[in-house]
Amino acid sequence: MLGSILLSLPVCQLNGVQATYLDHLFIAVSAVCVTGLWTSSIHDTYNIWGQIVMMLLIQTGGLGLMTIISSLYHSLGQKVSLRDEIVTGEALNRSSKFQLGNFLGRIIRYTVIIEGVGMLLLTTFFVPLLGWQQGLFNSLFTAVSAFCNAGFDLLGNDSLIPYQTAGILNWTIMALIVLGGIGFSVWFDITDQIKLHQQNERQKPWRYYLNHLSTHTKLVLTVTGSVILIGAFLFGLVEWQNPATIGQLSVVDKINASFFQTITMRTAGFASIDYSQAHPFSILIFVLTMFIGGGAGGTAGGLKVSTFALTIMLAVRELRQSKYVTFAHHTIPDGLVKTAFVIALFYVALLFSGSALLLLFDPHVPYLYLLFEAISALATVGVSAGLTPDLSTASHFILMALMFIGRIGPMTMFFSLRGRQKRLTDVKYSKADIIIG
Repeated sequence: MLGSILLSLPVCQLNGVQATYLDHLFIAVSAVCVTGLWTSSIHDTYNIWGQIVMMLLIQTGGLGLMTIISSLYHSLGQKVSLRDEIVTGEALNRSSKFQLGNFLGRIIRYTVIIEGVGMLLLTTFFVPLLGWQQGLFNSLFTAVSAFCNAGFDLLGNDSLIPYQTAGILNWTIMALIVLGGIGFSVWFDITDQIKLHQQNERQKPWRYYLNHLSTHTKLVLTVTGSVILIGAFLFGLVEWQNPATIGQLSVVDKINASFFQTITMRTAGFASIDYSQAHPFSILIFVLTMFIGGGAGGTAGGLKVSTFALTIMLAVRELRQSKYVTFAHHTIPDGLVKTAFVIALFYVALLFSGSALLLLFDPHVPYLYLLFEAISALATVGVSAGLTPDLSTASHFILMALMFIGRIGPMTMFFSLRGRQKRLTDVKYSKADIIIG
């Protein structure tokens, strides 16, 4: 609400802007939910002050308001209550048995370093293109947007389509998306092992330290790498000869564009092709990629790769009639696996409910593209086939609700709906046979 009020002020807008308050509200929700959808062009609506407000909303949404406030408390030497520490830990997908202040401090430091390096790399592209003043600000804005997996840019209404062969721009954005999307815990686990390797004067091989990564880190890296490779291969295979997407590019640029689409589809929202011109099979692959999302406890959205992986592992276990779900020589607790399955089911229900409502209010739009729009909002991705501004007002409210739920996270929504009422008894009745299949 604060963001929408600020964006609606004349001081934040260009002259002659026709955007309504609903447009500013939609963009504020999209920014703080790090999505990237818009109903009014960012480039043609906001001046430098409006863009700064948007950048602050994106940074707040990317790191999480609780993370920022708790970090300020710790940096000022203020005490945080045990209850708030536990709640903040849960928001970061951490147990209560960890040093919150140290963890939050590392998040802020790593964020500043990564976004700073990303900005420096982007200046090599933006400064020659736009000049020093505008080039530096565009570099900062894009670095923050990419790391927070928001997908907003200031280049115009076609995102990165005019620059799909600009290597430094595309690969820097891809790196920022992946670093922001794999989750804070994964960063720290990897950097801790690198520090141990250096402290031990490299007496042990890298394999030793790789084996000592946490099971969560191994799972996230394995599934993330698999999704990116498979998605890039399928997109490249389908679109290789499509002149409206990547068919006119060189072989190297086709490969780069294929990786860019898959990485941005995981949760970021930048676009280097016109999705309305892509093959329907590619759109379906994008829907699945957005559904899976990124790592838990980071800036990414979606179901989360770990939740998706546990759901698949549960299905494989039932098919094989195995007793346990295992990964990397570790057994995953049954309670955790069941929770992942319920969250996945809840997420599917949200997706199809949202897309069904979009179909109700905009029946003239093909369902595949409404599904694409719905998962883009729910997974806080922000890509669009050019539909968002033309949808009905009711659909805009539905998309805002999906973005809000998606940024809060399916796990948070699931546990909030469970309520705090304790069940009086667990009654066990006589067994019943149900025919399934």
